[in-house]
Amino acid sequence: MEKTIGKKWEVEVMEGKANLEVRPTFINKGEIAKKLVHNYGQEVGQPPEFVLCLGDDFTDEDMFRALNGSSLDPEHCFTVTVGASSKNTLAHWHLLEPADVITSVALLNGEDASFADLGPLAIVDGRIPETAPGGVILDELPGGKL
Repeated sequence: MEKTIGKKWEVEVMEGKANLEVRPTFINKGEIAKKLVHNYGQEVGQPPEFVLCLGDDFTDEDMFRALNGSSLDPEHCFTVTVGASSKNTLAHWHLLEPADVITSVALLNGEDASFADLGPLAIVDGRIPETAPGGVILDELPGGKL
């Protein structure tokens, strides 16, 4: 790598859970997230209606930082970390297991909320919505409100 990418750019090496990320110091997942938001809104330069950013690794924190610090409406931008509830993160939401990601995305896709286990869903910044995706009132779901 020193003879290829390291020769052309200054690089940063980050150790993740199950990966080694080598990247030029001028780019990271946060910069890429900002570019995607800018280019893929309803029109170029306009924000998207909804942003869901999930990550399970230290290397994902740049995305959470960039999106949380952006001008996106916080009611429509969800930064979610996946894994142990004790880990430090900049994400505003938390899911315990990768399987919980599938359940959450299924709910967003309009699947029947009765099959979903919302127990693992937790918010980091202390605010819980009154309704689930699709306008389902959380008190009416099995297990009641989060």
